[in-house]
Amino acid sequence: MTVTTVGIAGITGRLARLITHHLLTLNPSLTIKGYCRDASKTSSYPTLSSKNPNITITQGDPYDPTALRHFVSGCDVVICGLFGDPRLMTEGQKLLIEACEAEGVRRYIAGDWTLNYDNLQYGEHPQKDCQKVVKEFLQEEGRKVKGVHILIGIFYETFWSDYFGVFKPGEEGAVLRYWGTGGEVWEGLSYDDAARYTAQVALDEEATGVLAFLGDRKSTKQLAAEFEEVYGVAPKLECLGTVEELKTKMESTREKEPQNIFAWLADNYQTYIMNGQTYVSTKLDNGRYPGVKPATFKQFLHNHKVEELNALYTKAAADI
Repeated sequence: MTVTTVGIAGITGRLARLITHHLLTLNPSLTIKGYCRDASKTSSYPTLSSKNPNITITQGDPYDPTALRHFVSGCDVVICGLFGDPRLMTEGQKLLIEACEAEGVRRYIAGDWTLNYDNLQYGEHPQKDCQKVVKEFLQEEGRKVKGVHILIGIFYETFWSDYFGVFKPGEEGAVLRYWGTGGEVWEGLSYDDAARYTAQVALDEEATGVLAFLGDRKSTKQLAAEFEEVYGVAPKLECLGTVEELKTKMESTREKEPQNIFAWLADNYQTYIMNGQTYVSTKLDNGRYPGVKPATFKQFLHNHKVEELNALYTKAAADI
């Protein structure tokens, strides 16, 4: 069956807006139904405020079953663009899935993307516990809506952000900091390419289950060499300790300040990337959509000035 109507929950989010943009690029006649808490926000974004008759926005609470059923009614596939606290990412997604079931929506693209959480135990990475719960919910016996889980490693924009703590620009030169040997691999994809793949998956009626997409796999030391090739300046490499020491530091901080998530979240991500536990797959699905040519880490650097790198995380989709 041809996909004619796509629902996007949390449509004002940065990734959701990029997905909307690429869906309409692939199929300008596509009907898109968006759902968000505050519809007035759509006026701030060109894609959503363009008066496109194919886009309809519904304002509603993420915990309102009646409003959610109205939103997903008539959709062939629903994409979860929600991003928030554990309640939103578990209960909110479960209610959305139940609405899809009730309205006969065929597929549900879960709010996943970063990291392969299948090999994580509950509690190791609290932010990924929600995704494990939702995946199990979608796999329950008798479930009619088919779950789709897109995995991309880490967003390039996040890797280079000040928040993530790996890349530090400075007047005396850039620094790339790492835990381990510097040979541990980072897997990634840009926000834009993740949105391109998600749009392709949404329009592909046969796409179900887990799909893995990457733009590149590089170690910190390899990235330092590519940084020098692109910008003409070698970044200083700074080892912060072993991966086990990183894990100890992260767990200690998380135990002391469990509610201060940004005190330990980046370390939590780095711990389970650097130890290899969350690598997405050796079998990628890039070839399924040859029209998408994802940028490598090096190409991503070529596309941005060095002074822009730290802020790209907050500016992704700013003009979409």
